[in-house]
Amino acid sequence: MTLCNAAETHSGRGSGNLCLMRNLTLACALALCSLVAAECGAAKPIPAVAEIPFRWTPGQIEVQVSIEGRPPIWCVLDSGAEFSMLDEEVAKTWKIGPIVRSEGRERIENAAVRIGSFLLPRQPFTLWKLDNFRRQKRDIGGVIGCELFERYVVTVDFQKRVVILNEPRTYQPPVAARRVPITFDGRLPVIQAALTIRGKKIPARLMIDTGASQALILRYPFATAQRFLGSADETKTSETVATGRRPFITIAVDQLDLDRWTFKSPKTTAYGSPAGAGGYTSTDGLLGNDVLQHFRVSFDYSRKQVVFEERRDN
Repeated sequence: MTLCNAAETHSGRGSGNLCLMRNLTLACALALCSLVAAECGAAKPIPAVAEIPFRWTPGQIEVQVSIEGRPPIWCVLDSGAEFSMLDEEVAKTWKIGPIVRSEGRERIENAAVRIGSFLLPRQPFTLWKLDNFRRQKRDIGGVIGCELFERYVVTVDFQKRVVILNEPRTYQPPVAARRVPITFDGRLPVIQAALTIRGKKIPARLMIDTGASQALILRYPFATAQRFLGSADETKTSETVATGRRPFITIAVDQLDLDRWTFKSPKTTAYGSPAGAGGYTSTDGLLGNDVLQHFRVSFDYSRKQVVFEERRDN
């Protein structure tokens, strides 16, 4: 576009050069303004609060945690735990306190916790006998539960073996990611899925449990109501974090449908009795790491969603 007037255009070589210079100067100024505006208006990615490497057993996510400046211990990251737990023996050995009694259990309130290199002040822990890990000869001293998931958007990158923490107000899922709504059973995340067993498709409400190594664990009331259990089913005894050894029955599931994804013949067990968590009726079962590890999973409680990104190496 030419902005010189007619007199300037027809007044000779000098005036023509002056017009050209004015046009070039104006064009450069406009380009510079556009560049500045783009820089100011562009949404810059907000850096994560922390990136914490984890150890994969495989089956469970283990992070190193230091409590009140004591030597670090390995803890399981567990979205299925309604509170964080510290092994009683660890608390006694390292003299971590003060210990208070609340709701029939001993607790440590307002502990300074370092996960990897990231400091979390004022964290509560419930003291628990984590004998199941000792019986498995695993060096696990605690469980990091729902408090972390409630405070941050927690991303588990199974491919890179890292846990990423983001502030909820600045977290932005990748464009290609799939946002799946969740509800809550108390403080724990629940997702809607469907199971196909013996040709019958059945809706199921599954608690998302990063503390479970299996694909699916079904509650005893749900499994019995759907007639999944038979007298000839294979029964095994396995360890649980909160209640010790429990019987589990192998279930043949043809297919799991989770949002737009389908998993054929997922490894599935059911609680073999209604004792403890096996008898809960508020959810139908647990969705564990054998399925979750196929994704980069972000727990965004502030927006009541879990964000799934397919792994590139799948």
